[in-house]
Formats: sequence, C-alpha cells, structure tokens
Amino acid sequence: MVKRVITVVPLLALSLVLSVGTAAQSDGIYHSQHYPLTAIGGAPLRSGFVENIHANGPNVYAHEIYALNGAAVDVSYQVVLSIWTSNTSCSGAPSLQLPTAVLSTNAGGDGLAQVVFTPEQADGLRALTVSARWTLSDGSSPAYQTGCEVVTLD
Repeated sequence: MVKRVITVVPLLALSLVLSVGTAAQSDGIYHSQHYPLTAIGGAPLRSGFVENIHANGPNVYAHEIYALNGAAVDVSYQVVLSIWTSNTSCSGAPSLQLPTAVLSTNAGGDGLAQVVFTPEQADGLRALTVSARWTLSDGSSPAYQTGCEVVTLD
C-alpha cells in the first residue's frame, strides 16, 4: 500500500503542474473579460453581461456567454458582435458585424445564450488589437449593449 501511495502522489503532483501550465498558456495575451450590459432607451434590466473567454485551444478559440436578468419578458434578442479593426474607440462604421447567438428571456426576464468560435473562424483577426461592442436587439431596435471594449486577439 505504501509503495502504491509513493508512486501515485508524484504522478498527481506532476499532472497538476502540467495542467496549471497549460491553463496559463491558453490566456497568454488576452485574459477572459466580464463586460456589463446596459439598457438602451429605457429597456428594463436588473443586470446583464457578456463573458468573453479566449481559450486559444486547438478546437475552441473563444467562448462567449451572454446573460440577462430582469430584462423584458418572453423576448428573443439577436446578439451582434461589432468589431472595429481601424481604431480602438468604436468610432465610424464597424469593420465587421457578426450575429453570434439568439438569447431568449423567460417570464422573469432572464435569459442565457452562448457561442463558441473555432480557430478557423478567427483567421484574419488573430494578432490584432481591435475595439468591440456587443449589442442585443429585439428585431426592431437595440435594447442592450456593452461599452466599447479593447480586445487583443492572440
């Protein structure tokens, strides 16, 4: 039994060190960010956010999570990611507008959606510092948005 413990403990320690090293490398330049959503034009909102996670892995380049709490009830919102490659102030027309997910709220005005981007989908934008804004629209007008965020794509 003692011999088995002596063998297993070093292996567990080694696997822990390797997994921590891999996690640190995955977010080497751009660290995952939590961006609050704000209401536009008096739309109801208790809280909301965009979680922008850059895994930079072989299968998942980025993972975005969108959440609303206390928003308008039973509404579907199109999430659009707007990217400006020419400036970091979100000024002028965006270089790219990308519909990412549909977030639907329930009877309490709560909703959650997500999207995963592959490394192939990020080609052409990698190694750039861009400005970005996420907007949620109900089909007729924008209801929620983040601020202008500077994102370094590694």
